[in-house]
Amino acid sequence: MSSNYIEPDCERFIHEGKQVEEAYAEACEWISSFGVPYQKTRFGAYEKDLEEFLKGGGPKDAKESVTVFMNAHKEAAELVRIMNVYKSFDADEILEPIKKMTSGQRFRNATTKDQSRDFAFELGVASRFIKAGYTVDLRGISDLVVDIDGTRLYVECKRMKSFKQLGKRVQEANKQIRTRLSTDRSSKSRGMIALNVTDIVMENDTPIIFPKIEYYQQASAHTLKSFVMSNKETLGKKRVNKCLGVLTEFTTQGIIFEPDEKEMAFATSVREMYSNTLCLKRNTSS
Repeated sequence: MSSNYIEPDCERFIHEGKQVEEAYAEACEWISSFGVPYQKTRFGAYEKDLEEFLKGGGPKDAKESVTVFMNAHKEAAELVRIMNVYKSFDADEILEPIKKMTSGQRFRNATTKDQSRDFAFELGVASRFIKAGYTVDLRGISDLVVDIDGTRLYVECKRMKSFKQLGKRVQEANKQIRTRLSTDRSSKSRGMIALNVTDIVMENDTPIIFPKIEYYQQASAHTLKSFVMSNKETLGKKRVNKCLGVLTEFTTQGIIFEPDEKEMAFATSVREMYSNTLCLKRNTSS
């Protein structure tokens, strides 16, 4: 058995408070351009949370205040990231996913079923292919259908909420890929699984303080790599032959505090790792 892991640089969102506020305001207006009143959605609540924290308001308890802000900061960063990719799309291409993404609860763990964040994750995964120059169908029979130079790639996206469900959800994704490929007339079509493991890797969701941004990045990379390596058998179990592998993603947050500079910054990063597990009798192949 051979496992190949590809770890690109993470996407970082490090801005001054005012920059976050301005970028998020633009993203909220973008939502409104689709006829969706963002003020009535969870994104309206995040706008208030950001404003109150930056103005010294919000919950009186310091820990609760930071928790509320970090939650809003994470959601704001994700919306800005999505807007930057999809703002050139026609409304008929993106309207339904946007409507679904804006629903849901203010806090990600408030309910076991949160389709709004499932759709946000799908949009985030699709954005990677779009930025690479590929066409993505967000309305296909699979979560995502990517056209890669004439070859269809069926991507099944799963946002993990329980570690105990990891194996079950991966097998479920493989089963769905097998179904998609069995009805596809082309022998060239392939499948891929995308997992968001934020909620099972960062269970307490408590930001950690680092003296330098580099230390934060190293800790983030180590956390995801350790998770993938520890669970490589589960990720590769009952893999469909034409499934290319598993893209594992998680979002981390940290507080960068350099005592000598007497300054503090909030950092959010989206880090991913691609694993391709192949079962071969003799030789291993990349």
